[in-house]
Amino acid sequence: MSRLELGLLIGRLFTGYWFLSAALIKVFQRNYLFSDALLGPLNAFLAAPGPAWYKAFLAEVVIPHVRLFAWLDAAGELCVGVGLLLGLWTRAACLVALFLVLNYLSAKGFANPQAGLDKVFIVLILMLYLGNAGRVLGLDGWRGRRA
Repeated sequence: MSRLELGLLIGRLFTGYWFLSAALIKVFQRNYLFSDALLGPLNAFLAAPGPAWYKAFLAEVVIPHVRLFAWLDAAGELCVGVGLLLGLWTRAACLVALFLVLNYLSAKGFANPQAGLDKVFIVLILMLYLGNAGRVLGLDGWRGRRA
């Protein structure tokens, strides 16, 4: 295994673990999925500086359907986490992860200091996508050899 492949493997496993742990916290914290607990952070995002178009999306689409979006968020994080940890459909998992992180970044505002980790994850996810990280000790590599 080359150093590049080792880097892709470590990045994939770390990112998968991060998304899976975030999803499991939401799944086992009942007030996230089965209540309007997400309204607090959403209202904080609306009050903070950020893109007007995204605030309108939050106010007009997400907040009226807050429970649906809580489930979608947790399901997306769960699928990304499992996919990256197993190296299965890694590129699809990276695209979903990129969509989620871009939404988190848009909600916080690009210039917000709290958005720094989101920016790092965008770069890491793009590296995993472009490097086809699932082929390194992942099920994507096994599937590719079988075909």
